[in-house]
Amino acid sequence: MPRSPRLALPLLTSIVVAAGLGSAGDARAATCADYPNQAAAQRAKDTRDADGDGIYCESLPCPCSTATAGGSASPRPSTSGRRRVLGLGVPVLLGPRRKRTGCRARGPLPEPDCSPGAYYPKATLAKICVTGYTARVRRVSSATQQKVYAAYGIGRHLEGQYEIDHLVPLELGGSNSIANLFPEAARPRPGYHEKDQVENAAHDTACARRRPLRALQRQIARDWTTLR
Repeated sequence: MPRSPRLALPLLTSIVVAAGLGSAGDARAATCADYPNQAAAQRAKDTRDADGDGIYCESLPCPCSTATAGGSASPRPSTSGRRRVLGLGVPVLLGPRRKRTGCRARGPLPEPDCSPGAYYPKATLAKICVTGYTARVRRVSSATQQKVYAAYGIGRHLEGQYEIDHLVPLELGGSNSIANLFPEAARPRPGYHEKDQVENAAHDTACARRRPLRALQRQIARDWTTLR
């Protein structure tokens, strides 16, 4: 008699389990706590990539790495100007902040070298999707706002003409770091009023788990006008 196809199920299950491990012969998938830093976890690639961006254990301390760097360690980033917010960690910049003066906006977008965007690594969906989150973490002083205006060469402005905006919005886990702030005009459109609408829609998308949080953060930092 032909062998029952059900007998192949244990073998198939074994193959699937083995494929999900970081290396052949592992008895289980590791956890982030098994590694001393993020770069080590990135090299192993046997933990759960919670947000699906190809970067493992982003909550671990540096040396860090990126998915495109193939797991190679990079120096511990400077925390200058990136204050830790209780429970959210030190902000992670989405690019280098090369300039602090002479910045120029590109229409509704900031200059990337001045305002590359930044997010809190521990601002998870479980936190940002709770009503009242942004009010609890919003901490941008008047002095910081003046520094942002000065960086972009804005000495005087009318009330309502500009808003010091978070490039990666707080409701998407954005940070209060000056690297995540820029003076956004109301006119011409699209301006900060339109960006508010985009931010609300992106927050709903993230909390409904229709798109990974990290992907939304990167796109809104790159060009928020393309986010739909």
